[in-house]
Parts: sequence; structure tokens; C-alpha cells
Amino acid sequence: MKKSLLALAVLGAFAGAASAQSSVTLYGKLDLGFAKAAGSADKQVADGSRSRVGFRGVEDLGGGLKALFQFEHRFNPDDGTVTNAAFWYGISTVGLGGSFGTVNLGRQYTAAFSLATDVIDPFGGYTVADLRGESLTKSVARLRTDNSVRYDGAFGGLKVAADIAETPAGGVDRPYSVAAQYAAGPFMVAASYDNPTGANDNLATLGGSYTFGPAKVSLGIGRGDNDSNVRVKQALAGVTVSVGAAGQVLAGYAQEEVGTADATKKVSLGYRHNLSKRTQLYTDVTRINDAIKNTDKTGYDFGVIHTF
Repeated sequence: MKKSLLALAVLGAFAGAASAQSSVTLYGKLDLGFAKAAGSADKQVADGSRSRVGFRGVEDLGGGLKALFQFEHRFNPDDGTVTNAAFWYGISTVGLGGSFGTVNLGRQYTAAFSLATDVIDPFGGYTVADLRGESLTKSVARLRTDNSVRYDGAFGGLKVAADIAETPAGGVDRPYSVAAQYAAGPFMVAASYDNPTGANDNLATLGGSYTFGPAKVSLGIGRGDNDSNVRVKQALAGVTVSVGAAGQVLAGYAQEEVGTADATKKVSLGYRHNLSKRTQLYTDVTRINDAIKNTDKTGYDFGVIHTF
């Protein structure tokens, strides 16, 4: 009896060790609310922050080496349809990690996006209030790239990343980007360079943020050329202020100039209220001055997000 109990205990210890060495995590986000997009007269049920469900996992290979994978499905929760007709539209990667950093292959975010152009917007690029979509990621920068390989490394407060991909059908250049981000206490600064697939397009971005008390301010600029070899200038400024234990007020301004045309400008204001660690209410209002069409457009939304 004692030997049987000892054997069971040993087997249980080995099983626990094995499960501790590898893991698979299911995660996701559901977002639905009522919205009127800027420039539209339609009021509709809308997904403000791109609902998704995904899996990520890690396996300990020994010797400090680990295998990694992630794939993420994007969908429209109001009707269940697939986003952009690609089932794993969000991300689909496999890779290896260790003391050297990580190397991932597949469809993934560019280094420039995840370390620089996505970290300045207080709205995170979501809802009708999205600011980076009207500036730092509007004309030239890429968000994701297919058939790519990406390296990430972390050295204290410094993060670096670089990616390169196959030249897609119809492209001229092999797309690549490099980026670095440094954080120390309340400060964060980031810089990136993105070279898409065209013969002339490129974008350099510099930005940062500073947190003091309940407020966080952020600034970013982008300079480059589009594929028509026309100069592009971008700017974004934002602020997030915590209100009480569960609320946040967000505000920001973004603009882009293409060549000698007047800048297209966007101003947004929003509020977030956390009902729990996973459920949040949101509301926003935004106004866009479209220099190309010479129009002013207003949009608004309010909804609920649940993450898991």
C-alpha cells in the first residue's frame, strides 16, 4: 500500500512538472455597441475594437529553449461573419524563444507597429475615436505582414524588433521594418522605420509618453514618402486621465499632410469605465476635418467590451 501511494505521488509529481513546462491559453474579446461613424448617417450595432478569439502556447524544450505558437481569429459578433474573409486574420505564427529573444514566422504584426506606431494613441486604434488610423498608420505604415520572419529581444528596459517578408504579388520591394522602445519609470520613448512593398514608400516614426500622477501624455510624429514619392507628415498627441478607481477620460488630436495639401485633422474625446477586470463600458465622440473633401464629419459610439 505504501509503495502504491509512493508510486502515485511520484507519477503525480512528473505529471505536474510536464504540465508546468508547456501551456496553451485561450483568450479573446467581444465588443458590441451603438455607433455612428464619422461621415455616415447610419446608426448601427457595431464592433468598436475588433472582436477576436485566439490561442497561444509555449512548450519548454529544455536548455532554455522554448517553442511558441499563436493564432487569432477575427470576427463580427453582431452577425458572426469572418473579418476580411481570412479565418486567422489577426495572427498566425510559430517560433522559438530563449535567452537570445524570440524568432517567429508567419502572419504577424510588424516591428514598427507593435513597438512604435501602436503605442502612442490613447484609444489604442479602436472605436470611432481611433487616432493612429488618421495619422501614424494611415497612408504608409503597415500593421501586419504575411510570409514573414520577425525577431524580438528585450534587454532591461530596452525592446528591439525587426521583421522581413516575401515580396507579395504586385510588390516591388521585400517589405521590412525595425523598431526600438525604451521604458524607464514614467518615461517611454519609441522609434521605428517601415519600408513597405512599393518602390518609393517608407516611414520613420518617433514617439513617447510620460506618466505623472493620474495622467499619461503621449506624442508622436511620422515622416516619409508614399509610393507616388510624395512627402507625408504625421502628428499625434493624446492624454489619458484616471478618474476615481474605475474610470478613464481619453482625449487626443491627430493629423496628416500629404504633399502640399492641407492637413486632414481629427479630434477625439472618450470615457472608459471598468465594471470589473474583464468588462468595460466605453463612449466616444470624434470630429474629422477632411482636407481632401473639404468636409467636417462627426461620429460617436457607446458600447461594452468583455475580455477573457
